[in-house]
Amino acid sequence: MSEATKTREELEAGTAALRTELKAVRKENTTLATERDIQQTATKLFASGMTW
Repeated sequence: MSEATKTREELEAGTAALRTELKAVRKENTTLATERDIQQTATKLFASGMTW
């Protein structure tokens, strides 16, 4: 079905689905950024404690 022939309800359902997916992706992005920051901090701590 083309965009021109979709009903308002179909378009609103599609928009709602995209908003739901966007919310999930933003939440995952926040989690990944936090994990990255933790790993960077841990790397700095381990590197500064190493005396080879």
